[in-house]
Amino acid sequence: MIHTLIAFTAMALSQQPALKCPVMGSAIAPNSPSVEYYGSRFQFCCGGCDANFAKAPEEFLKTQRSAKNTVGVFLFDPVSRQRLDLERAKATADFDSIRYPFATEANKAAFLAAPQKFATRPKREALYCPVGKEAVPTYSKASDYVDHDGVRWYMCCAGC
Repeated sequence: MIHTLIAFTAMALSQQPALKCPVMGSAIAPNSPSVEYYGSRFQFCCGGCDANFAKAPEEFLKTQRSAKNTVGVFLFDPVSRQRLDLERAKATADFDSIRYPFATEANKAAFLAAPQKFATRPKREALYCPVGKEAVPTYSKASDYVDHDGVRWYMCCAGC
């Protein structure tokens, strides 16, 4: 019971809306399937929505942006570009239907001063580390990313 009380207090203090299903716009189900797309993780309200999302993710994201729903979690601090789990973030901010985690309050302040600068995605991306010369299996396995010549490169390890 005390854990539940602490969780509800933390949610109330954060004052962020709960994440929604990117397909239906409804509440996500606990332990629902998740999909990684363009550096973000999305969860769904039910089985089947993940397959629908995979067919036309940009259409669903456009719909949810119009509805002002937060539907995904970026897997990196967009200022430092380092991989950062939401649970370890010191701060978060929602922008353009995505929740962004930050390693520091200063990173959040920098993001909020110019969110378009930090939330912009290049048209192309590569789950391939050009330094280590190896494939990066998923966004969540990347250590960080670098944007270069219109391509977002996901790195295999922090040293790259």
